[in-house]
Amino acid sequence: MRKSILLIVLLNLFYISNAQCWQSVSAGIYTTLGIKTDGTLWACGVNWNGQLGDGTTTDKNYFVQVGTDTNWKMVSAGESHTLAIKTDGTLWAWGYNFYGELGNGTNTDSTVPIQIGTANDWKTISATYWSNLALKNNGTLWAWGFNSNYGQLGDGTLIDKNVPTQIGAATDWAKISAGPTHSIAIKNNGTLWAWGYNFYGQFGNGNNINSYVPIQIGTANNWSSALAGEYHTLALKEGGTIFSTGLNSDGRLGDGSTNIKYLLTQIGNESNWKSIGIGKYNSLAIKNNGTLWTCGYNLLGMIGDGTTIDKPVFTQISTDTNWQFADIGEYHTIGLKTDGSLSRWGYNFYGELGVGNNSISLIPISTACLTMGTVKNETNKSFTIYPNPANSVLNIISNENEIENCTVVDLMGKVILHQKNNSTQINVQNLESGIYFVSVTINGITNFQKFIKE
Repeated sequence: MRKSILLIVLLNLFYISNAQCWQSVSAGIYTTLGIKTDGTLWACGVNWNGQLGDGTTTDKNYFVQVGTDTNWKMVSAGESHTLAIKTDGTLWAWGYNFYGELGNGTNTDSTVPIQIGTANDWKTISATYWSNLALKNNGTLWAWGFNSNYGQLGDGTLIDKNVPTQIGAATDWAKISAGPTHSIAIKNNGTLWAWGYNFYGQFGNGNNINSYVPIQIGTANNWSSALAGEYHTLALKEGGTIFSTGLNSDGRLGDGSTNIKYLLTQIGNESNWKSIGIGKYNSLAIKNNGTLWTCGYNLLGMIGDGTTIDKPVFTQISTDTNWQFADIGEYHTIGLKTDGSLSRWGYNFYGELGVGNNSISLIPISTACLTMGTVKNETNKSFTIYPNPANSVLNIISNENEIENCTVVDLMGKVILHQKNNSTQINVQNLESGIYFVSVTINGITNFQKFIKE
């Protein structure tokens, strides 16, 4: 009996320690990479070329930790390789390297992270299919990888590079976005720049002429964010207005049509957009009120509205108002909420949703943010649950004010049930037998308690 109790306790500690809050995430083509608040790096999905970084080439439909380091700061998932920066400013890469995308001067794949050079002043990164962009702290722009078809590295050539190569001499680059065929960047003065392939008008400068070096797009100097998809661009101005340009056959521009645009065109009249995200066939945006909106291709449920119908206008996903960040891979979407919880939906053939199976999901699947510190709040209970163990119904009594939210999660942090507005009773009859956590939000503060489903 003692051994059984000990096993349950150890499993409890293991799963909770592995279900910490997420700090940042990145969607690759068929992968998802993320950094938790403890600085550990995690990955799931396809792994043919070692792009998960776990030392194998075996696909994972659940998150596996990449090494044991706890000082990861930023990660960017490409098509079959991954880039990351540590808190000490060093740059690392792993996965496919045929075009030199690992930046180490070779064309040899690696299934574990390897450092790129010895510099420790890297600031931000952006990985795409087979190429990368990066900025240093001094505002210089660097690129490497595939370049022979489109000139998306911006060095004026069509030659692949297997080491980071400085682009021009400017030291005022602020933000970057590497797309599969073109690149987008913003300077400190708020001006917008593009280079690479422009056949579909993805530069947004009114023509379809390619450029192998960065060129300024228009004269506006109030751009706050801009992202490159495969053949389209999404951009946000400081006043909260959103713009798009390029290919639009599936409605990815969000303007209600399927017509190509050669000029950056404002989408709607709203000026309450806070941030944007982009994929190969889709666009997404978050409003100031924390709601999430997506548009474009939806055959595999990557919009997240419960259907497989393309959306040519931005469509709200769920009713949640605490979205903080979202990103789109080839056919799946991931999102972070302000509470550090992770949501994902869409295609899952390679396990890129990280939920332990390979089933497509047409709506967001959420993993709650649980840490040992949070669970310890059990000792300061602001609510009571009974019976425990429970068979059919779990009752909740608040010792304070009205209950705002109530959520049941499993040991992996996956949200099983969710109720709002003074929930005093939860039907747990259909849950499998085992240990769960119920989280209750009262006065904006969330506390957790364990319960057993018989």
